[in-house]
Amino acid sequence: MNGITPGASRAEPSHPDLHPAYRIWLQDRGAPVFGAGICELLRRVEETGSLRRAASDMGMAYSKAWQIVRRAEAHLGLELMVRRTGGKGGGCSLVSDEGKWLVGAFGAMDREAAAFLDELFARHLGRLCRPAGELRAIGDAENLRGEQ
Repeated sequence: MNGITPGASRAEPSHPDLHPAYRIWLQDRGAPVFGAGICELLRRVEETGSLRRAASDMGMAYSKAWQIVRRAEAHLGLELMVRRTGGKGGGCSLVSDEGKWLVGAFGAMDREAAAFLDELFARHLGRLCRPAGELRAIGDAENLRGEQ
């Protein structure tokens, strides 16, 4: 016998840091197309005006960043970035209006999924752990470094 009494409750949670985890991405025919990593990449492009800088800040090769953006654009049928080639004033990368919409919509969906999962967790397993409201979405910036 293991000494555990079925149905017995404890005064203190046995696993105060136990919480559900999840990851959301969009896929097309089984291929990942858009997720937290590219979402963060586009956010950084918007901040810096440079895909090269955004990729570097995330520890990603510039060629990989282009590959990810092009693949997403092809699958989604959206232009996510507007490219301006170099020259006298230098080149830059800007997130398109469609790209800004997608980043915002994906982020909102991810936050709502986190809240819903936290609610389900509190309802079904809450007595094991910490209070509801402490779950953080994968889409939160500090959890995204280098992921897609």
